[in-house]
This record gives sequence, structure tokens and C-alpha cells, in this order.
Amino acid sequence: MKSSFQKHQHDFYFIWSQTNILYCRWAERAGVNYTTFITLYGLDVHGSMTQKSICDFYGFPKQTVNGIIRSLTKKGYVTLKASERDRREKLVCLTETGQTYAKELLSPLYQAEQYAFCAAGDKKIAQMIDTIDIFNTFLKKRLEEMI
Repeated sequence: MKSSFQKHQHDFYFIWSQTNILYCRWAERAGVNYTTFITLYGLDVHGSMTQKSICDFYGFPKQTVNGIIRSLTKKGYVTLKASERDRREKLVCLTETGQTYAKELLSPLYQAEQYAFCAAGDKKIAQMIDTIDIFNTFLKKRLEEMI
């Protein structure tokens, strides 16, 4: 028989992977790889991001993000602009074509996310966010202690 910890561990990672699979399959159906999809998602939500912030926010390797940005630039979906805060940093920004593409790709997903959030209700969503935040805080603390 599984301990309480083992059951929670299994259930948590099962749910976490099922969520990731939903986004991976959505990207796949749209004909985009997952990392490109999430990069476009981030740019659409945040407006602009540095390549470093994309790496840090989503945990993607620098080489992967660099390749994605080069590919999106060639397609005319993004442009690089010098950051006003630090001229050495380049902001990745969606072009008008990129904004149109991102909206076509992401609008149905945003509608599905909105449906899921509304169906679950504000209270449950807030609890979920708080609980995951607490879990991440404790996990990060312990992992940093172990290094």
C-alpha cells in the first residue's frame, strides 16, 4: 500500500503531466513544436521578453530559444529591439504579422482556458495557484539547501 506521500507525489505528477500533454497536443495540432508554441504564448501574454527572460521563465535552454527566435525572425513573426533598460539586451517583440499569427494560434486556447477557469470557479483556481506556489517555494528551498 502506498504511503500518503507516495499517493500525493503520484497524483501531483500525473496531473502536472496531463496539463503539459494538453498544451503539447494543442501545439502539435497547430503544427508548431511545443517550445515555439510556449515562446509565442509568452510573447503574446507579456508583450515582449528578452531571450534570457524566456529561458528563465520557461526553463528552456539558451540554444533552443536562440534557434526559435531565429526561426520566428526569418518568418517575420518577431523582431529584436534594444532594451531601453539595458542596451546590451535585445527585446523579442511580435511583429504585426506575428501578432496576427499568435492570435490565430492562441485565441481558441485562451477560450478553452477561460472556460476551464470559469467552470472551476475563482475560489478553486485561487486555491490551486496558492497551493502550487507553496509547493514550489518549499521545493525550491529544499533543493537549494541540497546544492
